[in-house]
Amino acid sequence: MFGLVVIIGGIIYHVDVNSAFLSWEATYRLYHLGAKLDLRTVPSAVSGDQEKRHGIILAKSIPCKQYGVQTGEPVTDAKRKLNAMKET
Repeated sequence: MFGLVVIIGGIIYHVDVNSAFLSWEATYRLYHLGAKLDLRTVPSAVSGDQEKRHGIILAKSIPCKQYGVQTGEPVTDAKRKLNAMKET
């Protein structure tokens, strides 16, 4: 889980930004790059570089979560889940 911890006046705030990374990227692509597809509406994920052995899911869209993809799982497992759902 990714998060931001801020202490203000003795109060600790924890902001979970796990899925926010994907939302920010989707918004940037739509409004600044002119993308036609909103990544938040399709199974999509942010992951590490598989070739550098950092291939885990860092953040995912809600549709991706509905396929059973979880943060922290290997990208290969996530792809397997998505491919299995396409075949049904």
